[in-house]
Formats: sequence, structure tokens, C-alpha cells
Amino acid sequence: MLTKDQLTSQLAKTGLRRGDVFMVHSSYKSLGGVEGGVDTVIEAFLDLVGPEGTALFPTFHFRSWSEGHYFDILETPSQLGAITEIAREREGVVRTPHPIYSFAVFGKHAREYERCDDIEAFGENSVFSLFHKMNGLIISIGLDWNRTFSFQHYVEYRNQAHYRRVKIFSGIYVDKNRQAQVKTYTMSVRKTLKFRTYIVPAMTELHARNIIEEVEVGKAKVHFCRANTFFEHMGEIIRTHPEKCHYVEETHF
Repeated sequence: MLTKDQLTSQLAKTGLRRGDVFMVHSSYKSLGGVEGGVDTVIEAFLDLVGPEGTALFPTFHFRSWSEGHYFDILETPSQLGAITEIAREREGVVRTPHPIYSFAVFGKHAREYERCDDIEAFGENSVFSLFHKMNGLIISIGLDWNRTFSFQHYVEYRNQAHYRRVKIFSGIYVDKNRQAQVKTYTMSVRKTLKFRTYIVPAMTELHARNIIEEVEVGKAKVHFCRANTFFEHMGEIIRTHPEKCHYVEETHF
């Protein structure tokens, strides 16, 4: 069972420091037990970066807007695990506005991220774009390569990956002032249903080259990389070897 001091010390091995900006995808169970539970994990991260730092926890909900055509920025839950959902409900948090790719944000730059209201999830005024400009640290706790590093799709969008396209989604949007209106947002998605996201070969390569680094925290493998570094090296793979980021299913009749 990890104590808060142990957790903080081990997370510091990612290079996370005071004043830093980071986003973290996570599996709480992978840590193997933490005294105080999920809140301790969140507090350890916030203590590491301090009040001058900025923490982004993804609170994505893919079906609410794309299938149910409804999003409530205060009520729609995160689909990405216990840490992200508890972060969404904590005092002092702001939630970024995109109804599919939202984040719970704490810290110095939280209001700047809250103003990232690009209709495109990966556009110039998106959370991902601002995170890229700040060269934030991407962290993944206990997740396999194909279920983490959502920054990957921003890199694909910016590099005009041929196997993805922009799709329009509209629905009822309830804002933090409890006003409901019909709004439209877009997101880069698979070109067709036959194009399957599979970034394992590319991520494995970057890991083998120490572009993506690894440390152990509790029982979890934690992977991390700076946004600029990931953008440069993954962008090169997307441009030259896109087959390492997807595959096309054969048609069976």
C-alpha cells in the first residue's frame, strides 16, 4: 500500500516539477493500492507541481455527445476511470468545454484552458494545442499503448494523417450557467469503420528509442514524454510509416 510520501517520491521520477504543466491518463487499480485512495493520487500530483503548476485530467465522454447528442459540462461524467471522475468533482476544478474531449483542470493556467473553445477537438484553439505550446508533460499510469496518450490524435490531426477525417457532431449543450442550446463541434475520427486505431507499433518503437520513458510507481508502469518531443517523433512516424498507427480490416462477405 503506497503512502502519499512514497507516491509523491515515485511520481517525481517522471521529472514532474513545481510550476509544470501535465496531463495524465491513468488506471488507479494498476498502482496496487494507495492509502487514502484516489484523492491521495490527485493530491500527490498537485503537490508536485504546486499552485504555480497546472494539472489536466481527461474527462472524455465519447457516447454522450456523439451518440446521445447531449452534454452537460457540470454533470456528464468522465469515462476514463476513477482518478479522472474524482478530479472532475473536486473543489476548485474547471472543466474545458469540448463535449467529447474535455479535461478537469487545476492550477495557474486553468482559466486559459477553460477558454479553449475550439469547435474542433484538436484545432488551433484546443486544449491540445495550448498544451503543445506549453510543452507539457504527458503521463500514462498502468495503461496499454492503445488506451493512452490522447495527444496522439492531435499529432495525427496536425500532420493530416490520411487515415483520419473530421466529423461533425451536434447536440444539446448545457453550460456552467445552466443554459441549454444546440451547438456543433467536430472531431478527427477514423476515415471509415474499416480503419482501426492501433498505435502499438509506433509507441513500442518510441519506447525502445527512449523517446517515451518509463518508471515504476507502486505496481504500475508509468510512461511519460514531453509534448514537443512526442509531437516531433510521432509526427515523423505518421508521415513516413502511418501503418504503425493503424490498420485496415479486410472485408469479409
